Amino acid sequence: MNSQRTVSAFAFRRPSPAQRGFTLVEVLVTVLVISVGLLGIVALQVVTLRSNHQSYVRTQATALADDIIDRIRANRDNAASYTVALTGTMATTTQAGADVMEWKNQLKTLLPSSGTTAATEADANGGVVVTTLATGRYQVEITIQWGERGTTNPMQFVTRTEV
Repeated sequence: MNSQRTVSAFAFRRPSPAQRGFTLVEVLVTVLVISVGLLGIVALQVVTLRSNHQSYVRTQATALADDIIDRIRANRDNAASYTVALTGTMATTTQAGADVMEWKNQLKTLLPSSGTTAATEADANGGVVVTTLATGRYQVEITIQWGERGTTNPMQFVTRTEV
């Protein structure tokens, strides 16, 4: 028998002094790269959530605008009575006044406030302008305003239709 030992190609070799600690540097760089990637994913998630919330609020504003337009259509003979300023109020003694005040309460309940202390910007609000056209129909312009967190200017939704 041959008394020489064969050396495997996969035998462990002791690293030279210049290569010691290289594995630790690789691990630290990997952790840094993964951390930056995870921070990017978190930032993307935050932007997505914010966009989804804004989209949800705009959808609410659209539904609320449709609500007051339907109320005006239901009471078409008194359509001009629905005109109210953005920050205005109405007496609830008429059907139009009751409809508008209930609608404004829904705006304050369902849409976010700006969080500022200014009375005109604190809560969501809405205005209605009804114009009589030459054809005898009415043009209705709905303006809805609400606040967004982190902004000083209120967001606004405006729509026009004929009834």
